[in-house]
Amino acid sequence: MKTLRGLAFRLFKSNKFIVFSSIVSIAISTMLVLSMMLFSINAQDTLKNQLKQSYGEMDLSVGFNMNQNETLTPNLIKEISQNKKVNKISKVSISHLNLNKINSEVYTVGVEDDYLAKSRYHFTQYLNKESVVMNKGLAKALNVKIGDKIFIEGKNYRLVEMVNDLTATGAAPDMLFLNQKVVKKYIQTKQNNNAEATYLLIKAKKDINPLTLSSEIKSYNKKLRIDIAEQDYGMQSNLQSLRIFVVVLSVLILIVTSLIIISNFELLLYKMRNQFAIMRSLGASTKQISRIITIQSTIINASGISLGFILTLFSQRSLYKLVEKILNISSTPSEFNIGAAVIIAIVTFSVIQLFLIIPSYRSTKVLPLKTMEKSEKLNFGYSKARVTVFKVLVGISLFLIVCSQVLPTRETYGPAMLLISVVLVLLAFVLIFSILLPKVLEWFLPTLPFKKQNGIVVMEDGIYFKEPFVSLYYPWYAFRDLTIMLAEDELIIGKNNVFHLLHCNMDNSEVMLFLRNLQQVINILHDDYVSCYKSL
Repeated sequence: MKTLRGLAFRLFKSNKFIVFSSIVSIAISTMLVLSMMLFSINAQDTLKNQLKQSYGEMDLSVGFNMNQNETLTPNLIKEISQNKKVNKISKVSISHLNLNKINSEVYTVGVEDDYLAKSRYHFTQYLNKESVVMNKGLAKALNVKIGDKIFIEGKNYRLVEMVNDLTATGAAPDMLFLNQKVVKKYIQTKQNNNAEATYLLIKAKKDINPLTLSSEIKSYNKKLRIDIAEQDYGMQSNLQSLRIFVVVLSVLILIVTSLIIISNFELLLYKMRNQFAIMRSLGASTKQISRIITIQSTIINASGISLGFILTLFSQRSLYKLVEKILNISSTPSEFNIGAAVIIAIVTFSVIQLFLIIPSYRSTKVLPLKTMEKSEKLNFGYSKARVTVFKVLVGISLFLIVCSQVLPTRETYGPAMLLISVVLVLLAFVLIFSILLPKVLEWFLPTLPFKKQNGIVVMEDGIYFKEPFVSLYYPWYAFRDLTIMLAEDELIIGKNNVFHLLHCNMDNSEVMLFLRNLQQVINILHDDYVSCYKSL
């Protein structure tokens, strides 16, 4: 006893090429969609990482310009810290202190021991009043290592960490990092003021717009200089445009792929309609037929998505590096975001599966006899309406293309108009394809040359009778029970259809015997089909 799953796999065996081509089509589209979407996501992540590398976790930097002769007093800092939209404040003091070993002043930053300062200046060790951190370039020039003593302004400090050189501006500046209170004391002594800090690192509370917070802080002192940690506007705009383009292009790829898969799946169902009709005749329900088709479509879809996922993973981890070596180019390394890739693959699977429901639903709602008849007929209904809609869509597309190039607003709305025109043209050719293709094939390569010849043609799906003013075609399910009579030089086929044998090279009786034997063979094959499905 065969299960529905086993029967679905068995029906696959006779249509291996269609199944294989469908899986490959889905795999290629999945690979394209994953590659483009992951590229967009990685670009966004790269910008976020660069922003975090430059500014750390802070949202705002608040202070005064050096030429303003203003300082952050304790009262002003207290007022800022009491703002309900402020989550965290970290004080930073900046000065130039004398490094005794080289007898030269070095740029010195006084920082507090919190995540804002550590993420901004990329150190990890705790800085007490007797410890110091310096950049690796300065440590190499001084020939010192972790744990060595460093004399700054005549006082002894212990080196606890070395940070990477800041080379973003070209030459790496020498830097020292001390406890904020230590540097603050040096500044207050040298400048004889009560400056609590040079500037503040501020982290806003969740869902608070930094621009709104900066406006409120600005109201405390109009001379305050406030820097907001944000991405470059031009880069943000370009990235947003890229993201929209990638999403639209991915949707187009999925639509085209889904249409190709529907075409392949329709061909697969076309080849299996006779089997489904026999199963329906033997008592199979529409639910069982639907389940067989659903199992087949799911297997094809899942196999294609899985293959595309694996190919994308391989290409990002190995193929890209190989291409870089061959072409001698360098690119920013990107990680394969497994979580995002899985979500994109599931969405792709869902979209294609939804498209495959259409032919599956139509194939299960037709009665057995109608199914057999439908499998032998190619009926492109509503051809005039399709041609009309095709012309309208192409006209609208041309209009949008022209508008995207000549209108004053083309820089703003031009890309959107072009994308819409592409979608409309694609839809137009989908509608006209089934009508246009047969005409093109008949023009370049006649697919039914026997239609121009007189005689009897035996084909894979039926038998064809042709003479001047008479064209008769009978699929095998109709031919096996067809009434055929011989009357002198004429064949009486069915209900008074006359086919003349005057110019036949065979004897009339031989033609009649051939047709009888052919009917007998068709009946035997039909009985074998019925017996086969009864045994399942």
